[in-house]
Amino acid sequence: MPRLPANFGKTTNAQANKSKETDPDGGYGSSSSSEDDDDGDGGYTVVGEDVSDDSEDDAADADEVKKTGSAKKNDDVERKRTMERPKVWRPSVNKEEEEEINFEEMEYDRQAYDCLHAFRLEWPSLSFDLMRDDAGENRARFPHQFFMVSGTQADQANKNSLSVSRVGRLKRTGGNTTTTTTKNKKNRNDSSNNDNDSEDDSDDDADDDDDDSESESDDEEFDAANPAKSGKPTLHVSSISHPGGINRVRLMPQNTSICCTWSDTGHVLCWDITQAFRTLQHSIEDQKNQTEPNIVNEKKLKLAPKKVHSKHREEGYAIDWSSISAGSLASGDNAGAVHIWQPTDENCSDWKIDCDYTDGHDHKSVEDIQWSPSEPTVFASCGGDGCVAVWDTRQKPKPAIRVRASEQSDINVMSWNRLANCMIATGADDGALKIWDLRHFDAKQAQTTTTTNANANANHGPKPVAQFQFHRGHISSVDWSPFDSAMLLSAASDNTLCIWDLAVERDAEEEAQAMLENDSNAEIPEDLPPQLMFVHQGIQDPKEARFHAQIPGLVVSTALDGFHCFKPFNVGFEI
Repeated sequence: MPRLPANFGKTTNAQANKSKETDPDGGYGSSSSSEDDDDGDGGYTVVGEDVSDDSEDDAADADEVKKTGSAKKNDDVERKRTMERPKVWRPSVNKEEEEEINFEEMEYDRQAYDCLHAFRLEWPSLSFDLMRDDAGENRARFPHQFFMVSGTQADQANKNSLSVSRVGRLKRTGGNTTTTTTKNKKNRNDSSNNDNDSEDDSDDDADDDDDDSESESDDEEFDAANPAKSGKPTLHVSSISHPGGINRVRLMPQNTSICCTWSDTGHVLCWDITQAFRTLQHSIEDQKNQTEPNIVNEKKLKLAPKKVHSKHREEGYAIDWSSISAGSLASGDNAGAVHIWQPTDENCSDWKIDCDYTDGHDHKSVEDIQWSPSEPTVFASCGGDGCVAVWDTRQKPKPAIRVRASEQSDINVMSWNRLANCMIATGADDGALKIWDLRHFDAKQAQTTTTTNANANANHGPKPVAQFQFHRGHISSVDWSPFDSAMLLSAASDNTLCIWDLAVERDAEEEAQAMLENDSNAEIPEDLPPQLMFVHQGIQDPKEARFHAQIPGLVVSTALDGFHCFKPFNVGFEI
């Protein structure tokens, strides 16, 4: 069952303890419990001095003005009020410098979220993927349910597993609403939410019956420190034994019963997870009365993979299925090789694998791969050489276009926009988030960017259409929104998840008016991009984050301290 970190519900202003150190390599070699983690747990980014009780100071200032009649004193009072505005908190670039500063402890503000839940499995996970289900599109009504597949990073190779999970009863936890409703209120909500209701009612762990019984006896609001007490989300898990740790896991878009994993043993494996998924569908265990928030219904299966590919020379992380050509797969390794898989039949019982794509990233690591959402023979890759390569399988083995996206840093991750097919987002090791327009790419740049002169590359390469240097650590995940072509999600090792809206522009007059109307509004830093819509914190070393394709605004992430699933108040449908 989902649970929040131990200090999510704290409302004191005590000074936070020093930030806990993480693995400098960004891995999961050793893990520790979240109870020891006391660095800023919360999703609200604005913190500052307590200005709620300054009546005595204001009275003293007013008396002084009356006595002296000094206009200068009025200026001092106004200056003081300006100084008392809250600050937008930013993590320090230098971790040692940050530890020397006594920051006030960040508080969880539930009004920033429509829902916020967290849970963890037995072992940390580097990668996961969300499954499409038949509960309907554009789901806005709570409670929510979703399915996902994830891979573990256990302390011993034989303990690893490929886990299929059903997360259910995700109640609304934000705003001024309670997690349960009366029958009358529920009926009113049903009548006002006609879209998708008939489909949702049959697939939510018998949520309606549970809600009715709970509403008669339980009207308590959501308790962030003890989510098991209020709301009782459920977590059912069915696992498959996996050889070695899982670096990356991806589901076939056309058939989510077929899953591919990149193992740290250097093998790429394809699995049929139908049996594990059926186990979850038929699971009827009621966790309503359980007292521990982290108990799961786990059943471990021993199944043989459909396909084991062992011709990569080194392990890797890059893998992606084509959304246009069913069964087409691309995998890239740390030696710079890309292998293209083509199914031999419609049922994807076997694949023919082409291993000749070896000259795209100067034999440096292929960090990520994305198939084109509109062309079945085109895919893109990024790598340790700082380049983005666009390939066409009809003209192997070299990329059709290769452009330099970073001069001094690896490109860790990339995402191809499925609503605006000309846009690609990249995240780099130096924290740079860049947006590229493929219409600005030129095939002639394939030769230009192979030169060793960095300045020549910078002069001749295309420029990003947008660039943000907000993250203070290497970016580990980027994902375009499936419901808004201008919205983007990013995760980084500075322990933040950010949601961006590229369609937003700064309005100085509107900002000035907002500052005049409310003294509690924070001063907006000059380096804070107006496109930054939301910052989620309280996580430790996030690795992947993804939007749910059928629940607009719902974000799921994996990190060292487990999984977070949340919906910001300003993203997706208005509740």
